[in-house]
Amino acid sequence: MRVAILPLTLIHLLLTASAFLHSSALSSPLRTHSTLQYRLVHQYNQRSNDDGSKCHVDEDAAEAIDFQDVIQNSRRNILRSGVSWMIGGIIGTTPSSASASYKSKTVSLSGRIVDQIEPDERKIYTEALNGPGGTHKRVLWIGSGTMNGVYKNLFQAGNEVTAVDLVSPEVEGLNAATAYAADHKYHLHFEQGDATNMNFADGTYDVVVCSMFLCQDFNAEVVVSEIKRVLKPGGRFGFYEHVEDIDGIIVGKVFGERSVIRVQAYPEMVNVIAGVVVNKV
Repeated sequence: MRVAILPLTLIHLLLTASAFLHSSALSSPLRTHSTLQYRLVHQYNQRSNDDGSKCHVDEDAAEAIDFQDVIQNSRRNILRSGVSWMIGGIIGTTPSSASASYKSKTVSLSGRIVDQIEPDERKIYTEALNGPGGTHKRVLWIGSGTMNGVYKNLFQAGNEVTAVDLVSPEVEGLNAATAYAADHKYHLHFEQGDATNMNFADGTYDVVVCSMFLCQDFNAEVVVSEIKRVLKPGGRFGFYEHVEDIDGIIVGKVFGERSVIRVQAYPEMVNVIAGVVVNKV
């Protein structure tokens, strides 16, 4: 890729524009409160209705979101746009003229550059499961909750899936999920356990997956370190989370930058970050 050499005046202009965006975001109210508030309410309730996830804020709590917090989220999006324009200027493009690969980038809350795309939970799981070794993989599903995630068809025929959660699901729900898995030609069983101290040997699983789980009241770095420990060398971890800076822990502190297959976020549209990393040892 040919890198354009910018005149100092243009660089100064870009920096000035970015500073203007920052000061405007800090000084003027943004008319996005009701839209963002509705999106948060809808998203959290939809997640709860879909799979009983523990990372759930009820409607009353979501409606009580402080206006200043919402403004802060909007400021963050403005600043991301300013950074995108600056990066575009440095590499000789602007958002309107950049290549498709450049336009697909954004900045996560951890400060990392990630793919700008609305994450798709099923696609993330599929990529995690499609690593080397065929479909006969040992899969650890952490934070299985009510087991309703089974009905999203996230797993593949031939998988041997171990579902783990601190609280056991109801017997009826577990039996129904197990039968559904058998009908779709993979094996599913549940083990009660603590994600911060899992009772599995090192290198037990080919794949580990979790959704809307790492937001709970524990040290997420400890849980992610446990995930890395139980993964085989070359195994994959797929995550779909609404802790928007969780990549800073998964990639930045535990797995490392070389581990990334992809990390996706679209902060202007949805409060989700997702990705797949590989256990490089």
